[in-house]
Amino acid sequence: MSIEITSLSKNFGAFPAVSNVNLKVETGEMVAFLGPSGSGKTTLLRIIAGLEFSDSGEIFFSGENVSQKNANERKAGFVFQSYALFNHMTIFDNIAFGLRVAPRHKRLSRQKIRERVLSLLNTIQLSGLENRFPVQLSGGQRQRVAFARALAVEPRVLLLDEPFGALDAKVRRELRSWLTEFHNTTHLTSLFVTHDQEEAFEVANRVVIINKGTIQQIASPDEVRSNPANEFVRDFLALE
Repeated sequence: MSIEITSLSKNFGAFPAVSNVNLKVETGEMVAFLGPSGSGKTTLLRIIAGLEFSDSGEIFFSGENVSQKNANERKAGFVFQSYALFNHMTIFDNIAFGLRVAPRHKRLSRQKIRERVLSLLNTIQLSGLENRFPVQLSGGQRQRVAFARALAVEPRVLLLDEPFGALDAKVRRELRSWLTEFHNTTHLTSLFVTHDQEEAFEVANRVVIINKGTIQQIASPDEVRSNPANEFVRDFLALE
């Protein structure tokens, strides 16, 4: 699914969090939003997800204007840095949650839900752990469960907000490799927020560098490094 953003702006009081953003993401791309803290990248991601609404501008999913639709209507899978798992639920129940609360006319049968959850557990390489609770898993395992929960409802796009930020360096590297392999297999259009340059350059097809709510450059990792668009990009990436 493609995503097109036109003239998108969002203010919090007098603070311009996102300012006149225009962006086109092609179907199957993995795009990273990269920038310093407070640059507006998470706000932009939340607006695309339908968790926030812009003051102006429009968002299109494969040509459909979704600007006024909520998150459920957009069918965007969202993965938070903090996992946001339900600690009182088993891993199976966490992954199944979105399927069980779907409208009755869209809800799968109990058997179909079980089949999908077990399939996703296999995808995230946690088969056999469905009866454990989040506290019994490592941070990397919990983040993979968060991925599976987002994928359970078969989203049209996957949105990731600093998905590896709470993990140590070794686990982050392992999950980056896992995410790259997953994306290369599924080709699910994906956007992720990060302030980690290595992470963005390793995983993304293209990088969107953001500062003070505005896009500074959109390019492939190689192009960004070899041809920074302006002095901010050069300084942010610490390029010679």
